[in-house]
Amino acid sequence: MWNIWRSELRMTVRQRSYYSFLVLWVVVLSLLFLLQSSAPSLTGYTNMTGTIVNVALYIIPLFMLIIGSFSIANEMESGQWRLLSTYPLSTISYIAGKIGGQFTAQAIVFTFSYGISLAIGLISGNGFSGEWLLSIYFFSISLIFFFLILGITVGCFVSTRWQALSISVIIWFFLIMIWPTALIGVLGNVPYTWIAPLMKIAIFSNPAEFLRVSLVVSLDGGAVFGQSYDSLVTSLKAPSAIYVYILYGIGYLTITVLCSVLLLERRKRR
Repeated sequence: MWNIWRSELRMTVRQRSYYSFLVLWVVVLSLLFLLQSSAPSLTGYTNMTGTIVNVALYIIPLFMLIIGSFSIANEMESGQWRLLSTYPLSTISYIAGKIGGQFTAQAIVFTFSYGISLAIGLISGNGFSGEWLLSIYFFSISLIFFFLILGITVGCFVSTRWQALSISVIIWFFLIMIWPTALIGVLGNVPYTWIAPLMKIAIFSNPAEFLRVSLVVSLDGGAVFGQSYDSLVTSLKAPSAIYVYILYGIGYLTITVLCSVLLLERRKRR
């Protein structure tokens, strides 16, 4: 596993496209921070925070799905995975190494970009609270983690990079772009008493929605969700909410890794 981890990290860092993400994050984050230059401070859940969250929700999941799926699809298409299958390497170690290497590389470039953008914002005279900065940072890192894992699962299912790109875009479009519309369409055809429970289930079924709600609650903006979410907001604001996040992350990781292992094991038996 550690050899795959190190190999994946080295290969990713050596790619020229890797450093284009550094430029992208710096430009996007710097512009967002500079938009608030007229405000004395930036804290809590404001319109500016909503803008940053929306931009992150549009950009990060799409890129992570494509990067994660390509990391597997490249080896499937080139035949390298067949060669790796001849070595005494378990499938779960292969998947864990891929996840670890890619997440480490993407977390490094985003953290570095975030630091540069923050420095630019501070030089321009903006004020930022520590809680706000950490909330936005961990929200973005969590998006990278969840959708990178999902992208790797997609890569285990496809055979070519074109298939990986197509399926990644479809998943992104459904989970990010049309999720509210699809949810409204479904809830409009169920009994009224089912709406609140189904909405809460929908939040946990979509990692982007779960992270968005968690961020809003952490910045004391939970009132925007209305009375139906009072119990959920209260539980996410409680000191024990950290266990909810940990269990959700472990459950999501377990399900996606299990699906990836089963897909690759099925290919081995062909």
